[in-house]
Amino acid sequence: MSEAVSGTQDVVVPAADAVPVDGASAKEKEKGSSALPKGAWAVMFTVLGASMMDLLDATVMNVAAPSIRNGLGASNTEYQWISTGYVLSFSVLLIAGGRLGDIAGRRRMFLIGLAGFTIMSAVCAVAQNPGELIAARLLQGSASAMMIPQGIGMIREKFGRENSQKAFAIFGPFMGLSAALGPVLGGTLITYASWRWVFVINLPVGVIALYFAAKVLPKVHHSEGERPKLDYIGLVLCSIAVGLLVYPVIQGREHHWDTGIWLMLAGSAVVMVLFAVYARARHKKNLDPFLETSLFRKRAFTTGTMTIFLFFGACAAAFTVSPLLLQVSLGWSPLRAGLTGAWWSLGTIISMGAGQAFVKKTPRRVLHAGLLTLAVGMALSAFIIKHYAGTSFTLNAEHQPIWHSGVTSWNLAPALLVSGIGMGLVFAPFFGLVLAAVDDHELGSANGVISSFNQLGNAVAAALFSTLFFNRVESGGSPFPAAELVYWLAAGILVLTWLLAFMVPKTARSEDEIMV
Repeated sequence: MSEAVSGTQDVVVPAADAVPVDGASAKEKEKGSSALPKGAWAVMFTVLGASMMDLLDATVMNVAAPSIRNGLGASNTEYQWISTGYVLSFSVLLIAGGRLGDIAGRRRMFLIGLAGFTIMSAVCAVAQNPGELIAARLLQGSASAMMIPQGIGMIREKFGRENSQKAFAIFGPFMGLSAALGPVLGGTLITYASWRWVFVINLPVGVIALYFAAKVLPKVHHSEGERPKLDYIGLVLCSIAVGLLVYPVIQGREHHWDTGIWLMLAGSAVVMVLFAVYARARHKKNLDPFLETSLFRKRAFTTGTMTIFLFFGACAAAFTVSPLLLQVSLGWSPLRAGLTGAWWSLGTIISMGAGQAFVKKTPRRVLHAGLLTLAVGMALSAFIIKHYAGTSFTLNAEHQPIWHSGVTSWNLAPALLVSGIGMGLVFAPFFGLVLAAVDDHELGSANGVISSFNQLGNAVAAALFSTLFFNRVESGGSPFPAAELVYWLAAGILVLTWLLAFMVPKTARSEDEIMV
């Protein structure tokens, strides 16, 4: 953020043209000038810093959760909530966060979300029992849902259509680097300090990001009568439908899948139908919708959304079972588990760069290749776990079994590297393909739905697969067949996703077009 930082500038424009114009004249814009507006890079790096903090927090939890479980004495169900509570509240409120940015202002909602995320990180760090931590994680996820949808939009507004690619060319690799560093950073902090430092480290980053956000982020005001209105009923119905789906999935095992759990799942479907009927009626009256219902009448978008849900669910299966097997069952240190997971991140970074060479010409083929490569990586993981499975264990100080096996970081490396390469190939064309059939006025809603289904797939899969793993182990079984089964199921889901992906469009929108 070496650019000179001046106060934010206020701009009043119609809603349809709500783009800051500071730093470039209207005449320059008409000519398509490539000159960057003043302060554009300061905005980009401020948003990037906050986004990297959020992603680091999410990826760190992959290795931190077992240590937190032991430190707070959490039950298996509480362990699931510590891991998935953040994702649950984030996915439920993500669409609402994006819509609130349109209404109340992206800068304002970004500041509120960033402040809430930082404060809740402090609360997480001092939590004294699982209940306190779960509550703080739920609120932290809610704050993130207010913050994250605003960042890309503000970059798009500040840089303009002609310069957005310059920003996103830097934004993407840095986010990939965050995903790679998260497990390693988490493992280092837990090994040499405490799991509480996983949250403490957010505090200085959050405070610095807040300072620069207040200084550099642009204010955009709508003209009188042009400000969209929030559909409160739509917000409540959509949030309830998602909550009624995810909550029983997480709590089902604890309640032995009783009648109440199944009623909640059925209630989710009923509320979603009510939301669809209400949204369509609102659309016919030309009222501002919570979501553009026309999206779901497009087969390409609906298929793409289901592809996203299944893909991220399959990835969540691996990310969920890995710490359970390596740290909880084999007794690996968080640092060793984090360094092992870096093979996956390395593959992702490499293939995201290499995949760009083919994305423009054959994006759907790159997507298909990525899905099958990731499926092969999951299958390899299952084979390795079966081949090196242990048959004996010793009890640790907490009287929990620590198994002895031939599984090492090095014999897991090929499977993890292949999986990472597959994920990177999928990421390269993924969102452009899903959004190819979406009209310009639907892009805002479409981005919100896609992000929500991404997180929803993570939450549902993490709950289901951790339940499957715990059920197998708690009934006296070995963790190796349980982990092997999860990886085989993930591979099967990816093959199904590969088949479904034949229904997405063959051509993709450019990255500049989808970042609204």
